Amino acid sequence: MTDRRFRGRTYETGPFEVTEESIRAYMRATGDEREEPDLVAPPTYAMVYGFDAYWQLWTDPEVALDTAHLVHGEQRFTFHRPVRPGDQLRTTGRIADISARASMEFVDFDLSSTDVQGHLVSEATALFVIRSPQ
Repeated sequence: MTDRRFRGRTYETGPFEVTEESIRAYMRATGDEREEPDLVAPPTYAMVYGFDAYWQLWTDPEVALDTAHLVHGEQRFTFHRPVRPGDQLRTTGRIADISARASMEFVDFDLSSTDVQGHLVSEATALFVIRSPQ
């Protein structure tokens, strides 16, 4: 079981440069073939620029989440402005809570992404459910 003392632990990503190519590749991968003259990233593209924060949590040897038994329970996003090619974004992930119920562990993970001026671009909340390997 993950120790509750890790609540509040943060993970910082390096700058992620949003490119037209990466937005279009993401759109193709998700079946979105529309052409837009003023390209804006789809909302779920937030997983692309925020992924490194998740990865840092999942691979943190001290926290030692049992990712083999992890189920992504839910995800919520809040957007403060559109994401466009040329944006450089940094994401901070934070373990908001760790709790246990029955034979499962619940990890709430919050993310906030900012631009180079430090303005908030998007926020996300994820719930990870870790089933007991029994």
